[in-house]
Amino acid sequence: MSIDRWNPASKQNSITTLQFILTIHSMQLGVAALSMPGDLARISGTDGWIALFFGWMFSSAASLIIVQIMKAYPSGTIIELMAHFFGKWTGKLTALLFGVYMSIFAYLILDRMALLIQSWIMQQSKTYILMLLFFVPAYTIVIGGVRAIGRYCEIVVLLSLWMLGAMLFLLKEGNWLHLLPVLKEGWMPVIRTINTTIISFLGFESVFFLYPHLDNKKNASWGVLAANTYTLLIYLFLTLICFLVYSPDQISEYNEALLTVVKIIEFRFMERFDIIMLACYLLVISKTWVPALYFGAFSVKRLLIVGKPKRYAWLFLAVMFAITYVWDPDWNESQNAMKWFSRLGLAVAYVMPVLLWGVLSILLRFKRWQT
Repeated sequence: MSIDRWNPASKQNSITTLQFILTIHSMQLGVAALSMPGDLARISGTDGWIALFFGWMFSSAASLIIVQIMKAYPSGTIIELMAHFFGKWTGKLTALLFGVYMSIFAYLILDRMALLIQSWIMQQSKTYILMLLFFVPAYTIVIGGVRAIGRYCEIVVLLSLWMLGAMLFLLKEGNWLHLLPVLKEGWMPVIRTINTTIISFLGFESVFFLYPHLDNKKNASWGVLAANTYTLLIYLFLTLICFLVYSPDQISEYNEALLTVVKIIEFRFMERFDIIMLACYLLVISKTWVPALYFGAFSVKRLLIVGKPKRYAWLFLAVMFAITYVWDPDWNESQNAMKWFSRLGLAVAYVMPVLLWGVLSILLRFKRWQT
């Protein structure tokens, strides 16, 4: 008997608490980490690291609200929950919303990854050709369902820990005086940076799809807090490293400050250590867009019903290739697209859960809605 690897109710598709945590964290940590130190410095100088705590606070609050929403219908995703409480067509609209949202999420991260490879390693290659290199591995993981994705994120996170250790070599090049005085221009620059840090934590909305697969749902609340906290610690560590090494005026000149600062690391037996780091970091980026690809294909499958899930995965990959082949966005166009998507992300990940939680809190007070 074949196993439906895309069925949230299937026990064969359950994930552990650790996989739940690391999958959420994986969708949060990707290409944003490369540019974040420079982005923060351009707005609030070396005090930008303080705004990361506000991003963590807002993302954690939104994550906990999503968990409370999913408790109302624990056996299904957000699509099944909306269909259960508000009707079939509302469920289809929700499937359409998340199908579009997650597919754009996956495409923009994949495109940014291809642009990074092109600009740092393979300047003569086309971005759509570079994308093809990742299609078969991504498809193999996606058709395996949430359990395969959880295992992949778990393995990649563990295998990438050595990069954090390598970054410690940069501390001997750092100057702690770059961080002083703290709040040199007051709180207003930090407050203006909060929007940037809130966006950098996007990815926790994956709880809408991961929750029904969690084998021990009692751990969901502290699981989302652990995921957001781990992401905060990584962002904080990488940002402080860049702030210590570069002067306050120098860091704002780099778009990918994290990759640039790695050039300082040198070994007698190895040149261009930054290229080695980037090649390994591609795995870290892949665990951001591959789960989004699955959630997008899952949503469209729920919307259209017909066809096998793997066909939707191939369809999404084919559309991504076609868009890049026709449009072929450069770095600036990709940056503008990310800014546009961040507004959609704020609505889907922060505003919608609050509104939905408020509506469900009222409805569930009546017995007819409690079944």
